[in-house]
Amino acid sequence: MTDPVSGPFQPCFSSIPPITLDDWGVPLVFRRHCALWEGTARRIDSEGRCVDRDRVRVEIAIAKDQYLQTNTVRIDTPGEIVAQYHGHFIDGRLVFPLTDEVVTLAGEKATAFSGIAWPISDHVLLYSGSRSLRGVLTHYNEVITLVSDDHRVRTTQLYEQGEYRHVTMIEEWRQPQQPIA
Repeated sequence: MTDPVSGPFQPCFSSIPPITLDDWGVPLVFRRHCALWEGTARRIDSEGRCVDRDRVRVEIAIAKDQYLQTNTVRIDTPGEIVAQYHGHFIDGRLVFPLTDEVVTLAGEKATAFSGIAWPISDHVLLYSGSRSLRGVLTHYNEVITLVSDDHRVRTTQLYEQGEYRHVTMIEEWRQPQQPIA
């Protein structure tokens, strides 16, 4: 019997999905995210209200086992903010080591930032991170689904001091590569 469902939408519990690694020990699903992505982020409060909406851009690059992500929010506005995140792969997991050199997407300096991301299939990633901002410990968990090679959806839960605050829903599309001049 041929399964008509493909990509990230395989039937649950039919089998444990395989994780494919490259020669550097990097899960291929991470390489599939290497691109320039643009879309919209919507932050929803704990009452279900949309509290803000921003255009976002994420550029992801991996060289050997070194990871670089550049996030831009509020694209083409006076409030545009760019933040970079550096990580590396250990045992098939992306590790963001503990650092105080992080600027939040709101433009504030955070301390004690660290995180880890890992694949659960060749289409879905999980990410868990933490940071301290103005003395408040913040944790976040994110599911990143590669819907197709050109479309991805991210959903992030945010907790402050252990209390749920909001969820951010981000839908993004791969942008065409710009020709090198």
